[in-house]
Amino acid sequence: MDEVRVHEFAHFPRVTRRAGEAMLRHPFPARGIEHHVAWLDGQPVGRLETSWMTEENLKVLFFTLEVVPRFRRRGVGRALYGRVLECAGEQGRTVLLTGSSLSKDGLPAPDEAPAGFAAALGFTSTLPEVQRRLVVADIDDDLLTDMAAAAREKAVGYRVVQWRDGAPPELAERVAYLDSRLISDAPMGDMQVEPEQPDVARMRRIEAVLAGRGRRLYHTGAVHEDTGDLVAWTTISTGAETPGHAWQQITIVDPKHRGHRLGALVKVANLDHFRAAEPEVTVIDTFNAAENSFMISINEQMGFRRIAAFQNWQRELEGPAEPAA
Repeated sequence: MDEVRVHEFAHFPRVTRRAGEAMLRHPFPARGIEHHVAWLDGQPVGRLETSWMTEENLKVLFFTLEVVPRFRRRGVGRALYGRVLECAGEQGRTVLLTGSSLSKDGLPAPDEAPAGFAAALGFTSTLPEVQRRLVVADIDDDLLTDMAAAAREKAVGYRVVQWRDGAPPELAERVAYLDSRLISDAPMGDMQVEPEQPDVARMRRIEAVLAGRGRRLYHTGAVHEDTGDLVAWTTISTGAETPGHAWQQITIVDPKHRGHRLGALVKVANLDHFRAAEPEVTVIDTFNAAENSFMISINEQMGFRRIAAFQNWQRELEGPAEPAA
């Protein structure tokens, strides 16, 4: 709901009606999703999105629950949470995961109510994350040139490859493999989330979903010359419905090839790749687990600066069905 976004996540781009409809028409594969709207006195005052994976994470139910600030403390959130518990029972899920804004280290949350609500319902904090923003106009190109040169000195025996949108056939299996490593390699705190196992077929379905939603993706990878394997990969995405805004998304390096500054190599090259094709983008946002010091150091060197903090919340249920509190 846009009133919630303005109040609590004003730094997020607005979701247009067309973008929302595209998300409904093009759901991601291997997961179910359900949407609810709460009405009070003829007005929409809250929304709930529940989702669950169907091939991995079969114990987990993810949800987003929002209540318009001026209608809080009137039972709307509790009613929507009751539906979360019903859905958990229907799907046989015993772990609930959600998120909220967070006050952290000089980044005050716009509202402490969502975190308080989660704690009151028995959720525990699992993984603090920080959002950082790169203002394109403030990029120091000389610094990026120096970063790229330093990375290339360490990355002897690797070559950079770039593409847009779907992975080239010769790289598809390795892209799927690197994608499958994200959960196991990235800091996840105490979150009970299993790594996904996307094969090329599922990856192609995901690519089709993103195309249907109007997303444009720019990728850079590093190929190990001796084996021909793609061993590092990063992505930036944007779309017509979010003019001026982009997301820095996955960056991952195969553990067997760490120590060669491949993360910095592909991120700097991909930023150049993206800027050349999308000159109208003015800001690029990214998220990092607060404990992911290696990736944070690269991002901050590139010019990303902290703008907000978030908290993941987790609750284990006694069983797959539980009455609302």
